[in-house]
Amino acid sequence: MQLAWKEMKHYKKNYILIECTIILMIFMVIFLSGLTNGLGRAVSAAIENSNADFFAISEDAQNVIAASSLTQKQVNELIKHKSGAVSPLNIQRAYVKQKNSTEKLDITYLAIDTGSFLSPEVTDGAKLSSGEHEIVLNDTYKEDGISVGDVVEDTASGIQLTVVGFTKGAFYGHVSAGYISFDTFNNIRKSSNPNYVLAYNVVAIQGQAQGGLNVSGVNIVNKDTIVNNLPGYEAEQTTIQMIIWVLIVITGAILGVFFYILTIQKQKQFGVMKAIGMKTKQIAGVLISQIMALSVTGVIFGTLLAYGLSKVLPSNMPFFFQGKDALVISMAFVAISVFGGILSIFRVGQVDPIITIGGNEQ
Repeated sequence: MQLAWKEMKHYKKNYILIECTIILMIFMVIFLSGLTNGLGRAVSAAIENSNADFFAISEDAQNVIAASSLTQKQVNELIKHKSGAVSPLNIQRAYVKQKNSTEKLDITYLAIDTGSFLSPEVTDGAKLSSGEHEIVLNDTYKEDGISVGDVVEDTASGIQLTVVGFTKGAFYGHVSAGYISFDTFNNIRKSSNPNYVLAYNVVAIQGQAQGGLNVSGVNIVNKDTIVNNLPGYEAEQTTIQMIIWVLIVITGAILGVFFYILTIQKQKQFGVMKAIGMKTKQIAGVLISQIMALSVTGVIFGTLLAYGLSKVLPSNMPFFFQGKDALVISMAFVAISVFGGILSIFRVGQVDPIITIGGNEQ
């Protein structure tokens, strides 16, 4: 390692250039990973962040929340046979506008029982209560100039909703969410459709759900199943994850090519090292040490750069930095870089000291 460090210091300009390239490459991959997580959470965060472990959904919905409809009787039976906390949930896409404004804002209503485990943690203001026509919004609406105490109007019904608080990470179907009570939800639906009859999309279950919950026409599925069946979620995530891993392989291969070129340029140096008694194994150790030092340093600075950027991005940008993903990507990048660098070792083994010192190397 000492010899590897001395060489990097001697040719510091070359190695600084390689290091900067590594930092930018790993930053690109981790940033794309953050965008992938952000896009995924923009579809499913409201479900993923809920404290539910299972969901009761109608059998004919094929595990798609929007296609599910449970009657009051089915919900009552689920509550009766519960083995954990149970709370119904309704989801409805809508539009709201600020008072004295004509601009419509997309919103997904999440109708819940106030005080239940589905009630979101607020980052500003107060939690949702049983008060009339209250709403807790995702904090992205602050970018639109909405504050606690403001009034927004449901454009379909004309009902005005008072913003009592904000929460973080509440998205569903790429749209920011707003939490309302079932009374408010029913009033909104009946205002636009007087014949509306209360039904529920799903029932969220906290704790062990399998025992005793045998309700006709109802399936009990876990949270991951619900998330994976959200429209577009699985296809979107699979595609972008594939792009990320292709980039990891490509960037690791590029680093291997860098070292292969450096190895070719240093054949005379390797010839001298062999002539004075250094074995190929020792020279290979120098190369691997350099690759490890550069790649590990690169992933550290690249990851810190991506993390720092995540702290200054606007809240409405779909970016979510996840340390676990960054660690996996970093480890894979280092492993692929080392593997790519091993290819240059074969070139070292072919170096003949007599030929290279004589200046006849290819």
